[in-house]
Amino acid sequence: MIDVDKINSRTLESKDYWKITCQLESVGPDLLCRIHGGDHHLGAVSRSQWLDHQATTECLVMEGHREDQIALHTAHKLCRASHRNVVCLAGIHFDDLEPESIKEISSSVASLVRQAARLLEDQRLQQAAKSSKFLQQMEEGTAKVAAECEDFLATPWETLVTQNASSVTEAFARQFNGQIRVFAPLYLSNVCLNNCVYCGFRMNAKFKRTTLDVEQAVCEARTLAEQGYRTLDLVTGEVPTDRFVEYVAKTTEKILDRTDIQHLNLNLGSLTTDQYRRLRTAGATGYHLYQETYDPRAYFRVHDGGQKRDMARRLAGLHRAIDAGFETVGLGILLGLSCLNVELARLIRHATLLHQDFPHLRLGFSLPRIREVDLECSFVAETEVSDTEFMKAMLFLRMKFPKANLTLTTRENQQIRDVLLPLGISKMSAGVSTSPGGYMDVHQRETKQFMVSDKRSLKEVAKAIERANWIATYE
Repeated sequence: MIDVDKINSRTLESKDYWKITCQLESVGPDLLCRIHGGDHHLGAVSRSQWLDHQATTECLVMEGHREDQIALHTAHKLCRASHRNVVCLAGIHFDDLEPESIKEISSSVASLVRQAARLLEDQRLQQAAKSSKFLQQMEEGTAKVAAECEDFLATPWETLVTQNASSVTEAFARQFNGQIRVFAPLYLSNVCLNNCVYCGFRMNAKFKRTTLDVEQAVCEARTLAEQGYRTLDLVTGEVPTDRFVEYVAKTTEKILDRTDIQHLNLNLGSLTTDQYRRLRTAGATGYHLYQETYDPRAYFRVHDGGQKRDMARRLAGLHRAIDAGFETVGLGILLGLSCLNVELARLIRHATLLHQDFPHLRLGFSLPRIREVDLECSFVAETEVSDTEFMKAMLFLRMKFPKANLTLTTRENQQIRDVLLPLGISKMSAGVSTSPGGYMDVHQRETKQFMVSDKRSLKEVAKAIERANWIATYE
């Protein structure tokens, strides 16, 4: 993670024979960029202004020079990356260049501009996260909750169960009538425009991408409905375009209209208010948006590309979903990215502030742990969360939010899920496929978002719920 306060001046140089330089210099709120190589001069000047959330760019080229495209492209790209006004001065001259040398120089310039744009985008996004008023509000109460959580995690599991199981059980019976909802995720697409280094759907992963058409999705949903499911989570990679959102909205409408599925929750990533509203109008019941980590250093380390790098925007995503009409929302962190007790405290603070702003909001939580995704993924969790720590974290959340939904997914193995069943779990997945088309076509199971640990069927999970003296429901 770069230091957002120290990019007032930076010079980048190509690592080849040509030694092309790209110099960045802040001029108050604006930015001056110089690109030179060989005999320095002024070949072209380009200006790009950031107005109405877009870059408007124009260029002036000196007579007899040909750097106009370099200046134009650089100013425009850096303006979009930084959201600042940019002036680019470009002048590159070498005598008697061969066509191949011109290609090499052009490639060097393009590489430097990409590096500069990434630095400026990182600076902007990290400064936005640092300045987020909502994140600052969260931090005001985090230390107290983190200390409480640390003490809880340090207490032996058996002691926690002895001290709290009875009260948790009684509260759960009152609030949920002893019912645990069983659901399945239905993966519509593994296309994703983000590069999250821990995820099987990451943008740079090399596999054939699949997006079900509406009819295929309806068939998948009907297959699940015939097995007994009435609640599904529709899951996709994150593609925050109006066209993709419209596809999900139409799929939602058709599934609800043509199958026995009654409730659809969505996991699509951070969207605009209008996009959320379209999905709510289509009949979606709830929206899940996991922050993954509230630690800015960890966040920018693992989210390497795509819109998801905008931490502040994602943090405000649930507010937009609620403003668009969603009354049921799900929060979560990906355990293993940062210190458990602090992450859990920030999650609790996030939920508390949401509930203060929207008293009638129905909250839900999930605490997925990092799992193996594919052979090419070399990511290793920063902080290992043991089975016992995971179970303690789930119990701590249940005690803090006795009325919230607490979801336990098949990332966890059968033994852990059975141990937690009596302690306030209100939603469980069963018979899961994490690949598009995986319920009807076994060959689609090769491309997964993560490895499933508990492979029990719907009926087997229902029996486990009954053994815990609760009632399995599918409504």
